[in-house]
Amino acid sequence: MKVRVETIGDATLYLGDCEEVLPLTRGDDINAVCTDPPYGQAYKVNTFYAGGTRDSAVVQRNGQTLKVRPKVYEPIVGDDEPFDPTRWASWAPEVIIWGAHKFADRLPPNGSWLVWDKVPTGKVRDQGDGEAAWINREQPLRIHRLLWDGLCVGAGSRHEVTAGQQRLHPAQKPVALMRWCLGFIKGATVLDPYMGSGSTGVAALQMGKKFVGIEVVPEYFDIACRRMEEAWKQPRLFDEPTTPPTQGALGL
Repeated sequence: MKVRVETIGDATLYLGDCEEVLPLTRGDDINAVCTDPPYGQAYKVNTFYAGGTRDSAVVQRNGQTLKVRPKVYEPIVGDDEPFDPTRWASWAPEVIIWGAHKFADRLPPNGSWLVWDKVPTGKVRDQGDGEAAWINREQPLRIHRLLWDGLCVGAGSRHEVTAGQQRLHPAQKPVALMRWCLGFIKGATVLDPYMGSGSTGVAALQMGKKFVGIEVVPEYFDIACRRMEEAWKQPRLFDEPTTPPTQGALGL
């Protein structure tokens, strides 16, 4: 098969299955992993969308009438099977794995927890109030408080949002959350083997880190490329980029 490769500034992005692509990343000098893998929860990405035939759906929550954006997402590959974190827990000197509360029994006993509090206002939600990530070192439990309203936004809004950002992936993490995560990582080059729409990569570029991302779904890969290009153009506390985006292919 052909593996598509995009180089965007300090980011190298691979379109393909991570099991097949990983051997190609050996020259990328990776020293940290920060990822949000499929949790094995068989998340129904299009539950509210009726196959894309409905224009919108109205729900009632806390006395507000809210609308669900009429969008059909691509499925989350691998989410129909239990996730095994064993390999990734020791893959690099520094590791952060989101969704770890779903497979905590399969993680090493040493390590600590990062928690995303999605409802710091105390708002009552139908969904869970937060998510947890495992980090492979001993430290106090840390909490990041950032409001997230999931699939629902105020009536009349044109875009579905995740913590103020347009939502492009059913399990998208806010860039601000991923910047917070990367603040615990000293390594200069971060790998996300389940890149999705690229929030980890955007955060890495914003923080002056190098990034290696792998994504198997072409639609999400293209979204990640676009977001990374936009992030690379933005001013940072580092030298301006001199390397234009390039595309290549590798035969396997």
